Amino acid sequence: MKHSNWIRNANMVKVWAESQEDCDQLQAINLSLTLGDMAGTDELRRTYWTAIRSIGSTMANFPKARKGRESGLTDSQDLVLQTVVAKIVNAFAQIGSDSQTDLLTYLVPHGRTGGVYETFEDYVNQQVKSAKAYIAKSMKESRVEMDSEGEFVLDANDNLVITPTPTKGDSVEGSTEEE
Repeated sequence: MKHSNWIRNANMVKVWAESQEDCDQLQAINLSLTLGDMAGTDELRRTYWTAIRSIGSTMANFPKARKGRESGLTDSQDLVLQTVVAKIVNAFAQIGSDSQTDLLTYLVPHGRTGGVYETFEDYVNQQVKSAKAYIAKSMKESRVEMDSEGEFVLDANDNLVITPTPTKGDSVEGSTEEE
């Protein structure tokens, strides 16, 4: 496993691990993460990653490694993004099961999709996907505040500083003034 892939995937697991209750499996994962961080070769990192995936696959909400092309984010930016995702998931986890049932009654997938969310986890996953898309679009449009070194600027609550998407009314007014 290439070192950059290790860093991205290990950071994702570390963020996830912070929200888990201590248990033997979590201790084994954390030990494998530490050993992988110190590993001197890709082969060793691959061995530790195999152990982490194997142990983690038995645990709830264990993050899946991304497949496909490399991220355009720096390692620290990717860590911040994964932290945002973990915060969203943790916020939804605070909602009690009775309230989850109530929400699933009224919150449904996009109108063209139809149907309902089968589980609260399906709903949360969709919200996380939506948040990631919003952040990615905001980054492409330079609406996420970055410092001079290309790192995310965080507010007092450790949230990203994002200029909201302009409303349709703002867009129309802006184009009228320029004409």
